[in-house]
Amino acid sequence: MRIRLFLTCWVLFCLHFATDFVREHYLVVSIAEDASFDLGKYYGLHDDIFKNPARAPHGGVHHGANPGISMLAAIPYVALRPLVDRVVQRSLASRKAAGSDSAVYNDPRQARVKFYKQAYALGLDIRFGLVGIITMVLCMAPLSALGVVAVHRMLEGAGLGEKQALGLSLLYAFGTPVLFRTAYLNQNLAIGIVAIIAFLLLWNPGDRLKMTEDRRTILAGAFAGFGFLCDYSGVLALGILGLYALSRARDTKDWGGAMRAGFLYTAGALPMILILWWYQWDAFGNPILPPQHWMPPVIYSDQGYQGVTGPNLALFLDLLFHPSFGLLVSAPLLILALAAPFLVRRGTSFLPKRELVVCFAITLAYLAFFSAIAYTRLQWSTGIRYLMPVIPFFFLPAAVVLLRLPRGVAYGVILVAVTVSWSMAMVRNQYGVHQNVIRVFVEGFQLPWLNTLARMASQYAPWLGGRPSALPVMLFTAAMVYGIWKVDNPWRSTTGGSRS
Repeated sequence: MRIRLFLTCWVLFCLHFATDFVREHYLVVSIAEDASFDLGKYYGLHDDIFKNPARAPHGGVHHGANPGISMLAAIPYVALRPLVDRVVQRSLASRKAAGSDSAVYNDPRQARVKFYKQAYALGLDIRFGLVGIITMVLCMAPLSALGVVAVHRMLEGAGLGEKQALGLSLLYAFGTPVLFRTAYLNQNLAIGIVAIIAFLLLWNPGDRLKMTEDRRTILAGAFAGFGFLCDYSGVLALGILGLYALSRARDTKDWGGAMRAGFLYTAGALPMILILWWYQWDAFGNPILPPQHWMPPVIYSDQGYQGVTGPNLALFLDLLFHPSFGLLVSAPLLILALAAPFLVRRGTSFLPKRELVVCFAITLAYLAFFSAIAYTRLQWSTGIRYLMPVIPFFFLPAAVVLLRLPRGVAYGVILVAVTVSWSMAMVRNQYGVHQNVIRVFVEGFQLPWLNTLARMASQYAPWLGGRPSALPVMLFTAAMVYGIWKVDNPWRSTTGGSRS
């Protein structure tokens, strides 16, 4: 069951691949090709890539983000780089022989047109496209699918039936912005995934995980620590889950046992913290100060410390209700979570009180934290991003309430959630979640990578010009998913033994 669930999510996530080449991709390429964190070769291609200021102990060119997700995504690119090099070399040789210098990208967004022309002129367009595919298909998609499996195991261990756990885990995957953000390399979603896996390891509902408590605690620290390596906001989940580990240990042990749990959790997280400090020392010459400390001034960074101020009520409300990136606008299903405490109090919840407190604590912590960062307002250009770590945690109490709704109402909620989520993943419009839904109903089904390919079709596939239909690809993918669930396990022996 879990293997089929993983493969289904992996395939459907890959179907919705988006071609955005973000700052984290540049570090992937630099690590894999140059064994370096320096991004000097790509200076000028992305606004977040900057020269170290004179006050930095080390020179060079870097970006203003933590390296965790880039380090992880570099692994599959290293493995496939020889193949990428051959494809790129043949493409550039063919282009040179044809004397072609066309770089047409039919898009009203001039920043994207400019980037494409720069990449094409530098001979990086094919390489960047393949890097985007590799890092999504072999990093983000399986990582998100692993998160779905973690949610499934949590639901099943908490006492839900097999069908309920399966249905809810699929709803988490395709009825929330997880589908939207999995489409390309994203550290914010990665934090949520590793944090929910850490939560599963610490909670272990139903004692389904057959490993010692010490091992689970160390692994939980490592997963949550990786979230910190991905982004400094990962410290919120890392800290709250650490307190949760202490609380659980204190239930059955004395203070010495609780201290042991804290030590093991910290031991698991420490290697990730040390890797971050090493990166920061190598890149900037100071292991402690964050990459944002060295960035040149940008919009909103003049407020507070590099844009970090005190919590702002207006921004807090934007994080919940802004039409382009609000949590409850992008994931209307999660509104149900607000009623979960009443069900927990009545004893009709699969989520115990302490676990509910953890879910709400993490959600509120991220809301408060990002309401204190002025440049959070820039999310309108990319959609919901900074609050992605809370999605799995807020989904659990929402699922508690969904199960208690009348069936007709529940199906209506599910329909709205999937419609919003799928529309966002297909259209990826910048000007409001509602615009995505409207465009799907007006223009029909679409896929972001297919739309991008059509915009640059004159260079690579002239027959794709115009607006190619996404239905053939969707039907083929549907057949693959059908096969995943209907074809018997190929690894199961057919020569003997009974089938379970």
